[in-house]
Amino acid sequence: MAEAANVRQNLQNVPSIFEISAAETLDNLIYPALSKVFDYFGLRLDFKLWGNLHVREEVSPIITWILQYLYLRKRASSFGESFYGLQRTATATGELLTRQQQFTSATLLTFLPYIERKLRSRSAQHEDTYAWESQLINLFHVYNASKAVHTFLYLIKYAKSHSPLFRALRLTLRYPSEPPKEDKWTYIFLKMLEVLAFFLQFIQWWYSNDQRRKLGGTLQNPQAMPERELPKELKETLPKNGECPVCLLPLQTPTACAVSGYVYCWKCIVTHLKEQGTCPVTSYPITIEDLVRIYET
Repeated sequence: MAEAANVRQNLQNVPSIFEISAAETLDNLIYPALSKVFDYFGLRLDFKLWGNLHVREEVSPIITWILQYLYLRKRASSFGESFYGLQRTATATGELLTRQQQFTSATLLTFLPYIERKLRSRSAQHEDTYAWESQLINLFHVYNASKAVHTFLYLIKYAKSHSPLFRALRLTLRYPSEPPKEDKWTYIFLKMLEVLAFFLQFIQWWYSNDQRRKLGGTLQNPQAMPERELPKELKETLPKNGECPVCLLPLQTPTACAVSGYVYCWKCIVTHLKEQGTCPVTSYPITIEDLVRIYET
């Protein structure tokens, strides 16, 4: 009877995969939201180490790590997990995190998504990447596939942990049997941080809308100079209709720049983008995400 009651209690303390997914989503909002705020105020690490080695990096990962470690230390849960009332416990004993597990959990929570985001950004912009960067991206693919398998096994009650990282750390997520013990000021401070969850979601929404407005073309297309005012030598070099402004040949794989509206060959605009990072005609700053493939009907 006692064993059956213990099993029922453990099952009742097991969160659903939807609550775990919501907590992970909230954790993943911290870094991009802080990055947007710090970029707006120009807050970055900017200093020289030695010689020509110059460090210019954002402070968002450091602040994110401090925030996550604070929650793991005080409540044995990450920022998102605490918001949804979850707690990390040892799979075998049900005890709270040790100091080493707190440090490791905060580091993995912060820097694994940061590294993956940086690698994918470099790859999406067609920047020259090293062989080890490609191998790391492949490892992230393997990890994400493994996580999907763990999530399925957790969903059918076959696994006690929803993630390979939790399994490696021998941890699982549970509802706490009693509220965390903390002093009044710690409680007030952490509650204020939880209120920031809505602020983080607002920042993410604002950033998404900003990106959509950018792709929609908030910049006015530059007015072309009247052809009669152009010098004769320049008129002879102007591209004709259906020609690429870069190579002056018929368009191959026509690609439009969403910022300026000009159309180029895909190969020409990507090559120029890697070297200059601007629209060849208008010199507006652009990225690979601003390029739109044009299909003929």
